[in-house]
Amino acid sequence: MTALGVGVLGVGDIARNLYVPGIIESGRTGRELRLVGVSTRSPDGRAWMADRYPDIRVYDDYAAMLADPEIEMVVNLTPPTEHARTTLAAIRAGKHVFSEKPIATTIGDADEVIAAAAAAGVTVACAPVIGVHPEVRQAIEWIHRGAVGSVSMVRARASHPGPAWFPDFTTDPTWFYQPGSGPVLDVAVYPLHVLCLMLGPVQRVTALAATSHPRREIRSGPAKGEVVDVTTPDNVHMVLDFGDARLASIDATWNALSARGPRMEVYGDRGVLNMYSRPEDPPYELFIDDQSTGVRGWLQTEPPYRGSLMPVLGREPVRWSFIDGLEDVARSIAAGATPVPSAELARHILDICLSALRSAESGRVVELSTTFSRQGGA
Repeated sequence: MTALGVGVLGVGDIARNLYVPGIIESGRTGRELRLVGVSTRSPDGRAWMADRYPDIRVYDDYAAMLADPEIEMVVNLTPPTEHARTTLAAIRAGKHVFSEKPIATTIGDADEVIAAAAAAGVTVACAPVIGVHPEVRQAIEWIHRGAVGSVSMVRARASHPGPAWFPDFTTDPTWFYQPGSGPVLDVAVYPLHVLCLMLGPVQRVTALAATSHPRREIRSGPAKGEVVDVTTPDNVHMVLDFGDARLASIDATWNALSARGPRMEVYGDRGVLNMYSRPEDPPYELFIDDQSTGVRGWLQTEPPYRGSLMPVLGREPVRWSFIDGLEDVARSIAAGATPVPSAELARHILDICLSALRSAESGRVVELSTTFSRQGGA
């Protein structure tokens, strides 16, 4: 396939540390993506591009970038409150869009994005792309094929210390601590994507929320030493009902300085799938309880044995980044297929997040109003 011409909107931390260098590397090595230009109103962002990538076009005006005929897809890296507005502008300009999460901050705005994309005949996909990670795909397939039997319960972790704590953050993270962001919309989306691809749509949600640290000091970047007033909950615990007696719990906080436990555990009536989070750990382990044979215990999976003199495919750690996921989206666009991180899935994830926050405010279980279709081989 011909490399897809990409324009990046926003040159903050995630653009500098991931998307811009990753897309440039994809184009340099002849893969699916080619960076045409970026749009930023920040003098610091323009200086950063001029210093590192002087050959890439830099637009002060987003509309001018959208008018560039070489740009076929926009990667939207604006703050969450701007996602819907800027995505709609790209759609109206005839561009495909990959948006950072969330797709919008209201279900009405998400509906408008999806309807506009359908009318324009363009594709909208939304982060995270974790659902197409090879190891996550394998875990999802095992659950679909009944490796642990009938699933009844999942425990998942989505917490980290929060961006103000990061020692290498290069922009001002204040907006992460305001309404429209927070750990539910920023980090809970990762296990939610995996769970929805494993188990299907959520039917209802309940949650408890608190602000454990109402003021936080910024540790790095241009706002280093400043104190952020936290105006959205930083400590949220969610319980999800997938129907058919399948429940899941997720912690979504900015209160975990570190963690050594599994990222996710899926419990079935014949086994357990344990998904680790640290690079030095195996990506997953399976606990099998086979009453017919008496085999009961934990096992680590490995590729097929092909003899001591043959290379063992897959033995090395998987080299994968979110750019690989973005390339998967590009392949879906080229094939006319719906990407795994679809706009409909993103809308459902947004519905879960907003419903969890409403549940925490009201003290009631909240029924979800959206759904999605599992596709893309997930």
